[in-house]
Amino acid sequence: MTPTADPATVPGLPESMLRPDHLAALPANVPPAPWECRTRALIWVQRATPPSFAWLGRPTRLAMVGFVEYLDSPVGRYHEVLAGNLVRHGLRAWPQVPFIAVDSLASVAGGRVNWALPKTVAGFETDLEMASARAEGDGWSVSVRPARATRAARLDGAVRPDGAARPDRTAQGWPLRIPIRSRFSSIGPLGSYSASLRATGRIVRVKTQVEGETLTGWLSGGSHLAVVLTGRMRVGEPRPTRA
Repeated sequence: MTPTADPATVPGLPESMLRPDHLAALPANVPPAPWECRTRALIWVQRATPPSFAWLGRPTRLAMVGFVEYLDSPVGRYHEVLAGNLVRHGLRAWPQVPFIAVDSLASVAGGRVNWALPKTVAGFETDLEMASARAEGDGWSVSVRPARATRAARLDGAVRPDGAARPDRTAQGWPLRIPIRSRFSSIGPLGSYSASLRATGRIVRVKTQVEGETLTGWLSGGSHLAVVLTGRMRVGEPRPTRA
């Protein structure tokens, strides 16, 4: 049987705390993993100072931050902002996500129950095609806007360096696989799952601003290289793992 987590006890940063009224309003039944989704995303990696948290390993000084628009998912269309830190466990480095917010209570329930993701509720204004987005919750905000477009090639593999077309890659894009570690209170200390993304995209330079009790010290605002991606994502079933 696929493990699940108690949505009321999923650990996260203060910005990911779920208000009692939102917790009470969560749907009782959520679609189980895996989730197949059609997405558009704006993602960047930056140097960061990890906040105090129950990290499942030794946190590095690299954070992955992003906005995602779920164009189609098992719970419908919604928006998301998230930040994770690369955490070393032995010889491996895994992303761990202590902050994530969405504008869908069904997604909050699905994220907390299926993958122990500390989803909370926020308001969004996004135009990810233009690398512009803002999310705001209780006492925090994350915003991004384009600084300037780079001259880097598109990330879709549709054109070879000699200019000839690669039709086999035009629609599919490049497959990316992201292993993620998560904490599941109902099955023990650790659970793990993987998210895979097949997408096309482009590189942009963005400027970010962050406000929040712990987010500000972790994710300093500034100028970063980012990727705008459009494609399909699969978030797999969680499995119990050893600590």
